[in-house]
Amino acid sequence: MDLRRVPLALMALLLPLAAHASKVKSWNHGTASSFEKAKLSKTVVSSQGVVRLSREVKLLANLDATHVWDLAEDANGVLYAATGKEDGKIYRIGKDGAAASVLTMKDTQILSLAIAADGSLFAGVGPGGKIVRIDAKGTTSTIGENLGSYVWSLVADPATGAVFAGTGPKGTIYRIGADLKAEPYYVTKQDHVLTLAVGAGGALYAGVDKEGLVYRIDAKNKGFVVYDATQSEVRTLAADDAIYAGTSAPGTRKIPSGFKPPTLPLSGTGTSGTGTTPSSKTPDGEPETAPKKTKAATGPLGSFGSDDTKGIGASAPSSPSSSENSVYRIGKDGSVREVFREKAMVLRLLRLKDRLLIGTGMQGQLFEVHEETKEKAEIARLDHGQILSMLKRRDGSVVLGTGDPGKIYVLENRYAARGTLVSDVLDAKLTSHWGSLHWASETPAGTTSSMAVRAGNVADPDDTWSDWSAEQTDPAAAFAKAPTARYLQYRVTLTTKSPDATPELRQIVVRYKTTNQAPEITSLDVPDLDATALDSPKKLKLKWAAVDPNEDELNYRLYVRKKEWTDWVLLEENLEKKDYDWDPATMPSGHYQAKVVASDRRDNAPEDALTAEKVSGWIAVSNEPPAVAAKVANINGTHATIDVAATGSLVRLVEASYAIDGSRWSSAFPADGLFDSKQESLRIRTESLRPGTHVMVVRVKDAAGNVGSADAVFRIAEKQ
Repeated sequence: MDLRRVPLALMALLLPLAAHASKVKSWNHGTASSFEKAKLSKTVVSSQGVVRLSREVKLLANLDATHVWDLAEDANGVLYAATGKEDGKIYRIGKDGAAASVLTMKDTQILSLAIAADGSLFAGVGPGGKIVRIDAKGTTSTIGENLGSYVWSLVADPATGAVFAGTGPKGTIYRIGADLKAEPYYVTKQDHVLTLAVGAGGALYAGVDKEGLVYRIDAKNKGFVVYDATQSEVRTLAADDAIYAGTSAPGTRKIPSGFKPPTLPLSGTGTSGTGTTPSSKTPDGEPETAPKKTKAATGPLGSFGSDDTKGIGASAPSSPSSSENSVYRIGKDGSVREVFREKAMVLRLLRLKDRLLIGTGMQGQLFEVHEETKEKAEIARLDHGQILSMLKRRDGSVVLGTGDPGKIYVLENRYAARGTLVSDVLDAKLTSHWGSLHWASETPAGTTSSMAVRAGNVADPDDTWSDWSAEQTDPAAAFAKAPTARYLQYRVTLTTKSPDATPELRQIVVRYKTTNQAPEITSLDVPDLDATALDSPKKLKLKWAAVDPNEDELNYRLYVRKKEWTDWVLLEENLEKKDYDWDPATMPSGHYQAKVVASDRRDNAPEDALTAEKVSGWIAVSNEPPAVAAKVANINGTHATIDVAATGSLVRLVEASYAIDGSRWSSAFPADGLFDSKQESLRIRTESLRPGTHVMVVRVKDAAGNVGSADAVFRIAEKQ
């Protein structure tokens, strides 16, 4: 059989057969969650668990800035960047990446940019709440002041030539017309208008914090909420045939080592430490922070696709957790669908034909969503910070502006030449022998995929671990060539010589067998007839518990031995259950011990199989009834008193009863009221009886269920 032609899922069934009795375990990685903790370098993992080379990202400009908040390009292809550090600056970026400052604002940040129809550049400032205009001649003027504290967003309406500004902390949108005056256009009654977009037909859309609302503003003072997001902050909008809204509400991702929150906010913090949207300015110019409320899920979240899926009966997905953010698609008919969800802040959206680019923080991840295939993939990852801004340039290229530190990159339309994925440390729990290493991949011409492994006995790889093995290139014949150890890592390496082709790796299976260790019988419980009586005199319930470090299947042998015997007698073998009902009547009376032997032979070769045993405490087996004697102590008028002496052979006595002249049974008790020993004395005084001869039968039961009896005959005399 040519294993290269066998599907991987079928191969997983065939290969363990060669191991015969040995229990082979495996790690099977083929979903996005399998690679959640993997370290990726120039590789990405799609929502369907496909590993690919990432898109190449090339540094265009390294600015003297902490954040590149926004990007804009004029009609001549000149690129501008809005930045912040101690001071806010606007940079003009040349094609060679050379950056020249065209505007500096002291003690503030340049947060937003827009190119107006006449070619002038508008810039939003905060703290300070200003709008600055740079005309085509380079003349700078302030056209809006005291617009709150922050001008978060600017957008130019190509149809009217007006520029709109979203501000905070009073949630007001301003309109700047031909007269270059900033006039209030719409008040949202929220704190901050973080993002604006002009949609089809010239409608203005706004995303806000506090309540996570998306507004459509049709005219001055005419607003309508088109969506109320689950999250509390809508950070970014993109307009196309629909409106796309991205959220950046508080999250709980671990803060990277050395990360410092930006001076100006990205979103609410929660526990992520990523900054908060300010409610006002502190005396030193820094933004105050205010806690954000957690919202309940609202709005219809269906599976995404075309707007024609509304009538399909499908269950709605779960609401995002407090650490998750989403991108929502708002259709022309008002229908809303979640198209993306991730434990990251969604900071910028860019629509490109049939795909949507999503820039996130805090790990600088760039995602791509194809609505038709419903596939989400991380296509690039920066080695720092956040993707704060994105712009498609006139030449078709895409540029990214980042934070921590402030840089500008070009997303190139080609794959990285080489990339790796290093798995999380895989813990076999016990020292293990490594077996076959298989993966399913597609390798177009000019591309390769290979794997290597390393192993060690400490959880964090260090210099005590083995070196990486030689690269394995044949998934049908590869083995994990690493020394016997407890921990293992694998490394995937993808390469391409073609800029438009990438290998795709879809599933990884690593097989291993732990070094066999003996099972352990943790308990063996037998009846204690001094503590309790048997429910059934024909059954002694023996119960035990056992564990196996290798998780092998166990079977059991059960033995008993009488106190006077030298050897054990086998009661049962090949037991699978962990209990046994022993009929004591099959053995002579006496004191016994039970022994259980556990074996892992079922999952191991004979030479590797191991056993464990445990011996119980003493068990009393009594098949002889108690000795009972009854005698008439005295007769007093119409009453008789009978003395009873009872003795058990091996176990204590537990109950007694009597009947007179064949009538119902009545309970009898020892003089002290307690059945607590093998010998008990009882005195039974009858009720008033008629004259004549009577017979009393007394029966006594022991803890093993044996019953002994005796009788006494007596006469009640006639009254004189």
